[in-house]
Amino acid sequence: MSMELRAWVYTSGQLRTALDCAEISAVYAPMKLVGEELSDSAEKVILLPPEFLADCEEETEKKLCALKEPGFKKALAHTVGHIELLRRNGFEIHGGNRLNCTNSETVKFFAEQGMTDIIVSPELTVQRINALEKPITTGFLAYGKLPLMLTRRCPIKDGKPCGKPNCGRKLKDRKGNDIDVICSDNAVELLNSDTLILCDKMNDFRVDFAVLRFTVERDIMPVIKMYSQHKKPDVPKLTRGLYYRGVE
Repeated sequence: MSMELRAWVYTSGQLRTALDCAEISAVYAPMKLVGEELSDSAEKVILLPPEFLADCEEETEKKLCALKEPGFKKALAHTVGHIELLRRNGFEIHGGNRLNCTNSETVKFFAEQGMTDIIVSPELTVQRINALEKPITTGFLAYGKLPLMLTRRCPIKDGKPCGKPNCGRKLKDRKGNDIDVICSDNAVELLNSDTLILCDKMNDFRVDFAVLRFTVERDIMPVIKMYSQHKKPDVPKLTRGLYYRGVE
């Protein structure tokens, strides 16, 4: 089965590269990176609204509606709360991994909600992913520094996030590993110190698409090539996530 590659980006540089890349079928992009100048690529873009809507739902809705004018009609639901927002504004709804899709009943539920596709939970093993009933297009997170935590306050500033996704600031865990701190306008992600890499394991997964999640990467093309060619990774340190060992 042929598997699509999709890119999840955080910066304008990553976005431009992914949109120009023939190997990438769709790009998940923060709303603030997208404007009329990218209207020619609108069909390839899946808008990323803020993860938290409590303090910005009205503003987010206005921005989403404004982006429909130049042709952006696809958006991702991070949570169940995003579904109604996107539905009432006529967006094609794509499901994110934070929806915690862990079994066939969950996939069926989101299909009934009118979703086009869903990214399953990264806590599933490859066996459980393959065993899922898939009434809608289904994908998984196949690359990236996955989030350890999502918080409203920046642990560096001890206050409101700075909104700069790659400010370069880091924390240290108890073993001395770097924990990247990735800010949006109203939330902060703390990333795993190890990078999930599965380019040589893609044939193990029976799904429709794989998501390459780029955060701190400046040049994303080597990773895209690595996945499109199913190359064996040549890196000093990586993780396979929970796909082969499950939740301990």
